Amino acid sequence: MAKINLLICGHDLKFLQPFIRRCQQSSQYNVKILGYSGHYLQNEVEVIKGLNWAHVIFCEWALGGAVWFSQCKRPEQILIVRLHLQEIQARDRTEFIWSIDWSKVNRLILITHHIYDWFSENFPAVAPRCSLIYNPIPAKEKLNHSKNIESRFVLGLVGIVPARKRLDLAVAILRKLLNDNSNYILRIKGSLPTDYKWMEQRKDEIKWYTQVFHELEDLKKSGHLYFDPHNSDMDQWYKQIGHILSVSDFEGSHQAVAEAMASGSVPCIRNWIGAGRIYPNKYVGSAIDGLVNLIKKNTMVEKFEKESEFCRQFAHSQFDEADINDQLEAIIHQELLQNSKPKIRHLSNKKTSNKLPTFIILAYIPIGSRNGYRIRVEQEITILKRQGCKVHLACLVPAQNYKKNATETLNHAQEFISLGCEVSLLPIQDFFNLNKGISDFSSIIENLHSIIKVTNATIIHAEALYCSRIAYWVKQSLTNVIFSIDWHGIIPEESRMGGAHKNRIMALEKIENKLLQESDLNIFVSKEMNKHYQHKYTLDIIKYITVPCCVSDTFFIESNATVKLDEFSENHLIFGYIGSMADWQCGSEMISLFAQLYQFSSDCRFILLVPKSDHTKVYEYIKHAGLPEHSVILTEVSHHEVSAWMQKFHVGVLLRRSDPVNQVSSPTKYAEYLASGVPVLMTDGIGDYSERVKKEDVGLVLPVSVLENKIVSTNYLAKILEIAKSSKLQRSTIKQKCQDSVQNLLWEPVVKIWLNDYENIFKSM
Repeated sequence: MAKINLLICGHDLKFLQPFIRRCQQSSQYNVKILGYSGHYLQNEVEVIKGLNWAHVIFCEWALGGAVWFSQCKRPEQILIVRLHLQEIQARDRTEFIWSIDWSKVNRLILITHHIYDWFSENFPAVAPRCSLIYNPIPAKEKLNHSKNIESRFVLGLVGIVPARKRLDLAVAILRKLLNDNSNYILRIKGSLPTDYKWMEQRKDEIKWYTQVFHELEDLKKSGHLYFDPHNSDMDQWYKQIGHILSVSDFEGSHQAVAEAMASGSVPCIRNWIGAGRIYPNKYVGSAIDGLVNLIKKNTMVEKFEKESEFCRQFAHSQFDEADINDQLEAIIHQELLQNSKPKIRHLSNKKTSNKLPTFIILAYIPIGSRNGYRIRVEQEITILKRQGCKVHLACLVPAQNYKKNATETLNHAQEFISLGCEVSLLPIQDFFNLNKGISDFSSIIENLHSIIKVTNATIIHAEALYCSRIAYWVKQSLTNVIFSIDWHGIIPEESRMGGAHKNRIMALEKIENKLLQESDLNIFVSKEMNKHYQHKYTLDIIKYITVPCCVSDTFFIESNATVKLDEFSENHLIFGYIGSMADWQCGSEMISLFAQLYQFSSDCRFILLVPKSDHTKVYEYIKHAGLPEHSVILTEVSHHEVSAWMQKFHVGVLLRRSDPVNQVSSPTKYAEYLASGVPVLMTDGIGDYSERVKKEDVGLVLPVSVLENKIVSTNYLAKILEIAKSSKLQRSTIKQKCQDSVQNLLWEPVVKIWLNDYENIFKSM
């Protein structure tokens, strides 16, 4: 088999070394390195040789090399650019990203979330070709050392140059810790300002360092602060570090944190932009006092051991070089596979590209639809795209809906395109008619076959039962394509609750049973859903994975946005709800509970973020329950605005009746409340979550009988008020506890497990 000629160029390749070694040791590549100093290509002869030789050009840093190759590469050559932080922040380098011909760049790799978001916003045309892939580290092979318990008193700081690394803050943290416990020490690893020639020009900065060094002399003399020289023994140095500090004004990803976590060090991170989206938010704080308290808490023996192991596992799952190298390789082979020239296309290795599959997501989303189903689909698209997968949304739209308004139809498509995926809107009739068979949907099936062929898709992923019927018919003639189903809910039981005829329910169950067994991978939203299906159909062997309704880090974990509420005062206790007034959401019972809470304490106030189409119904409920309108804010907001409103909630409300549909559910709002730092008031028997709220003490679980009886006892009303008061008075503590609870409901760690399941299926095919 012919080898891929891979040209890697850049002025500083230290972050890419694990990937370079992987490719040099692989039989798939011929590798050439085009190194240069500064930000511009210099040896014209070598550059031209490299250009003429390469099939794939990998530019490390979006600087002069990326500019030149984007303007000079041949159409069939693959150009991949990896962008860090300095390209968009350093004043002497920002010109380069505006000079690159991005239309010639096949893939842009970004190393951190906030840069990914910034670039997607400023270069929307490039967004579909952007992937978020962290810097690789030898987490498992080299950094996985045991940690001595006494290391819990040792702080570590890697790098103090330039001044934005904030050595002064690290010293201030140490001093505050020493006020309570003399065992703490700080070890600083790296070069000094005088070791860098370019620092000679920064007179004010050198003066600042001189002052800081003078002020820390007493700490050095007392044996509480050590400077360890810069060298290559980082894995050994991390062994002694219990807490790794990251107190910079800004960072890209601060790789030292990832490396230290892989060794079991616990981070203490100042909230530089993006920190809480790369690393667990529970390790991020703003003020020095908060960071000091974080270290104190994590120094306690049992707590340190627990957090140390958590950090080790987190780093191994997120940053290990074997996994990151797989992603980078998969991107190369994805792009080769899409190449228009057969000679180049045949260089691709399907097995390698399948590590980041190409998805066709089949979903039924009418124009104007705004519900939990759509939110989940959009979030799946977003996280798969970020990981480096290619995604094409085949969006089924009711035919009458499709033809009604051309502008609305175009806007509908554009909303999904803005997520970075390709989109096909496919008008469909009689979507829910179970009497319609494969021949009735032949045009849809032909369209899907065509999309799969053009995109080289390897997975057709259907959203819920009705879409799965069509996806199954497509899959029948495509043995090399994986067919997966995200079940969302249990449709037969939902139909029964909605009053459907027993014959329809029987037909749905027959389809459901068959699809469960024919699917290559079933995605259930809860463990309870798996139990439900196993009990209902006594299935022997089905492939499944639990993917709950996760939350987006973008809108919740790191959101500081809020809204101004002139209607409510600081004395009020605010109960919030987000969702529709569908019968199964228990809207009437919720408003009744609100009325009783208001009668119990007039300090209670209520925010309802409800679709406008349900507002009339809400006012009817309010009137019937006798709830004063001045105590309620009723409004419709976009999903992007939800987090800002949630910052005002003291309690988030989630009520459900006891029935099979709710017992298997994974309500989106559950994760959204907690990710916003809001404790949950919920009823028993909701998916996997009611027990979790009790266990982790992040809210209050009411018995379902509270809904059935309609009259809430004063005992329960008092408990509800107590939760709201605690949330208000202990805001930062409660918020941290809630956000800690939701860490395993973030999309990123979940999607890695999900993609790993696909990879295992590919291996067995």
